[in-house]
Amino acid sequence: MMSRHQVIEFYAKEIEALKEEVRNMIEAGDRNMAEMLNLIDNIQRLGISYHFQTEIEQQIRNFYNANNPSIESDDLHTVALYFRLLRQHGHDISSGIFHIFRDNDGKFKNSLKGDAKGLLSLYEASHLRTHGEDILDEALVFTTTHLESIASHLSSPIKEQVEHALEQCLQRGIPRVEAHDTYDSYGIVDELAIFTDAIERWDINEVNRLPDYMKICYKALLDLYNEYEEELRQQRRSFAVHYAKETMKEIIRSYNIEAKWFIEGYMPPFGDYMANGFITSTYYLLAATSFVGMTSAPKEAFDWLMKKPKIQVANVTICRVIDDIATYEIEKKKGQSATGIECYMKEYGVSEEEAMEEFGNIAENAWKDINGECVKENVFQWRLSKELSTFPD
Repeated sequence: MMSRHQVIEFYAKEIEALKEEVRNMIEAGDRNMAEMLNLIDNIQRLGISYHFQTEIEQQIRNFYNANNPSIESDDLHTVALYFRLLRQHGHDISSGIFHIFRDNDGKFKNSLKGDAKGLLSLYEASHLRTHGEDILDEALVFTTTHLESIASHLSSPIKEQVEHALEQCLQRGIPRVEAHDTYDSYGIVDELAIFTDAIERWDINEVNRLPDYMKICYKALLDLYNEYEEELRQQRRSFAVHYAKETMKEIIRSYNIEAKWFIEGYMPPFGDYMANGFITSTYYLLAATSFVGMTSAPKEAFDWLMKKPKIQVANVTICRVIDDIATYEIEKKKGQSATGIECYMKEYGVSEEEAMEEFGNIAENAWKDINGECVKENVFQWRLSKELSTFPD
């Protein structure tokens, strides 16, 4: 039987060997751009891109600096994937790249309707749109309409991919959750992803269901992981405590305001409701606790959070309005009048359906704010993203 040290050393070597193979695949000079884009996309979808952050960033930067890259004009999938990956990595690439797929009257070409893979890629790319990008607004409507129309007639695996995307687009999904639907593309990459994921995600309560020889391996790796995480958490605790205290003060004050509204049966103006609701949603506090769990989040990061930057406000806005939509019926049955939907209906004299639709529009505009902030040339955000990129999605 291997000792604890031998177990850790054995698995460390296995992971490092797999990582080196994948790293060589990314750095290989014999792949064309389409192949490299698909490789990077799969690595990101599998949730293991944090192992190869430098290599991936270099490849993406090379694509961005190429100026008018050599992309086949009729390859919608590759063009859309190129656009999405560059946007996701913070490059301000123009959405005008999609003009080649529109006909003389400015509408997307009918010939695209049968290209399921291309439509799906354009659909995913359109979710990175910012304010004023009408072509991507049109692309979202176009792709959604036609993907919904053809989904039931497709074969596997594209059928399942389309159905899942229509329910949850990639940009708005949780990387670790999305990763489980991607184990089928690059053998060695999949092997690394599955191995890494198994180590990080297994619940300690499931250990007893494992064979005896696997229990030893898992417990050894889990102990090492937990010890490392606790050390890092202690280093960052002082920054987080200060931010959390300030945020908790706001939360308590805002809960008191909500309680007063409820007791008095008062329905505040929509603006007042939203301003207070941002705080009671507790998502500002969640941002701080998320930073605590990251490998490197300096005091500068918490100072940035304290200023409530636009990207954070947009995130809280999305969480607030989507939560209000989801809980409206329950709150109405409880007799709670000071809800977001009710406040909006009263102030603007609209129906429940119209208020729901407008809340959806508010969320969509907030997503555009997030996408826009991600591609701004901002030195601090770049530095912060570098700090946070060392931690798994």
